[in-house]
Amino acid sequence: MEILRYVFLVFHLFGFAAILGGIFYQLRGKDPVAGGYVVTSAVVQLVTGVGLIWTRHALDLPVSDPKMGVKLALDVLVAAVALVGMRNRKPWPFFTVAVLTAAEVVVAVVW
Repeated sequence: MEILRYVFLVFHLFGFAAILGGIFYQLRGKDPVAGGYVVTSAVVQLVTGVGLIWTRHALDLPVSDPKMGVKLALDVLVAAVALVGMRNRKPWPFFTVAVLTAAEVVVAVVW
């Protein structure tokens, strides 16, 4: 079970890196838009985040439920805004995803 927790953690970090890396890459262009990579990465974040919570509960490790609720809400918002951005190709969802992803990092590290 501990190995499964680490697998979830690694893929959770891969999802975060894909979102943030894509954001930084697109900032070089003139019209940044949230593409399919953001939606896919957001879904990876959701699935692996739930898996991390599940394995921590299964191993009787401490879990801050309010923190996990906030992170889950931010993940759902990132996925929803990215989906909207992928469909209408405007720049505002791209920047919203960037801000929400930064907020997730702050919650994960500071809280």
